[in-house]
Amino acid sequence: MSDISKPEIDITMTAVLRPAVLSETLASIKEKICSGEDDRYRLIINIDPIGENVQPKSVIKTAKKNFSNVVYNIASTPSFPQAVKWVWKNSTAPYIFHIEDDWLINQDIDIDKMISILDRYIKLSSLRLYKYKTTKAATINTFGCKWDYQLDGFYLARDWKKQFGLNPILIKREFIEQALPLMKDDVNPEKQFRYSQEYMKKVISNWQYGIYSYPSNAPVVVDIGRRWINNTSFSKPVGTTFLTWVKK
Repeated sequence: MSDISKPEIDITMTAVLRPAVLSETLASIKEKICSGEDDRYRLIINIDPIGENVQPKSVIKTAKKNFSNVVYNIASTPSFPQAVKWVWKNSTAPYIFHIEDDWLINQDIDIDKMISILDRYIKLSSLRLYKYKTTKAATINTFGCKWDYQLDGFYLARDWKKQFGLNPILIKREFIEQALPLMKDDVNPEKQFRYSQEYMKKVISNWQYGIYSYPSNAPVVVDIGRRWINNTSFSKPVGTTFLTWVKK
């Protein structure tokens, strides 16, 4: 049983019809993040009706096999922007761990250390789990700017431009509450958090952004979606136009 003094965490997830991929992702979350405190977490999952030739109930069954507290939505039509909006609208916890259904957590994660960092840095919106190996240097160049290592155990972006993404990430509720009312249904949600988007600029420029890693560290997360794409007839268009998977 989890410590009742610790804050609850909502895991918000966008998914498609690929239960085996989802099973790998959820198993890694339970092993590397939850640390036996499953009752502290609630899984909020949106299922887009596209992917393998299976019924959405197989995805729901997989979710419930891994977490006892599951809130789900089966969308009527596939839409990545609407999926992100739905899971965030249904979150209530002070911290939201957002992840798509095709990522593996590659290292043990101290979620309470991440929360303590977010609490100490008032303007820090989020801590992203890094998908690349870091260098020995205290400063890394990634996502279009320099990031400086902090002794607390994370890298802080020097520039707010283009730094918020939907790779596995722990987010403060306040950031989501500010951004959610402005989000659009016809733009890739990751591309909405860019300084070129005037409607979102005021929100994203008011926050700082972090990467949870340290020098000379291996990738913290691994994208297993590429493997699935290579074995199916689906592709993922790039850029602002990506709203859902498409047939090759």
